[in-house]
Amino acid sequence: MSKGKSDNLEACTPRANEGEVEFFQEAQPADTPRGILDGNFTIWWLVGSVFVLWFTIYKGMGVLFGLLPPPSGNPVGPIFAIHLTTASLFTWICIFNVFHSPSHGRYYRSVHIVLGRMAMIAGLLSFVCGVLAAWWERYNNNLPFSIGNTFGGVMQVGGQLLGWYQIRRKDVKGHKISMILTFYYGCLIPMWTRFPMVVLGYREAEIKPWVNPMLVASGLIFGQLGLRAALANRWI
Repeated sequence: MSKGKSDNLEACTPRANEGEVEFFQEAQPADTPRGILDGNFTIWWLVGSVFVLWFTIYKGMGVLFGLLPPPSGNPVGPIFAIHLTTASLFTWICIFNVFHSPSHGRYYRSVHIVLGRMAMIAGLLSFVCGVLAAWWERYNNNLPFSIGNTFGGVMQVGGQLLGWYQIRRKDVKGHKISMILTFYYGCLIPMWTRFPMVVLGYREAEIKPWVNPMLVASGLIFGQLGLRAALANRWI
């Protein structure tokens, strides 16, 4: 009997708990890999991905390389430049890893693991630089804006660290929940808080104090809808 089959049988014995069985089932890639478009699709993932790709590639990279003016008018300093780069990389990885999980095929499993490790580094660096930029390098007395973005960053780091801990414990469902919420909360909430400036063209001084808390709350609701759809394998 091959080692792989022996491991699978051992995982299914009464000695193995339910989490270990689920881990081995999820970690075992499908013999026939899925197509690149045949992933964990939901309308919430699509809407969030389209907006955040536009936000990071067009706006984020445009500001970083001087092709677009910064929304706040402040020049791009080195800390903010690192934040833009690592936050964009982290977001792009989350988009892919939420859509394709290890069970979709051997290629997806290998890519998922490598990208996940890259995201751990990028996410932590993005958070540190984001906090420094929000409260020091680019702070302009807009307290609700800084608080909202810091809240999103805390959700991101908390989610990715919890997800890392859960996969180390072979808790697949817990890992899925943490990583899905890391995408919807950590990646999307900072984008929602910039929506009035980036999309609607408002200046920071024109935004009412209640707008940012409302946008954070909307991001939390959007994330819960995305999580429910993903766990139920529904598109909406």
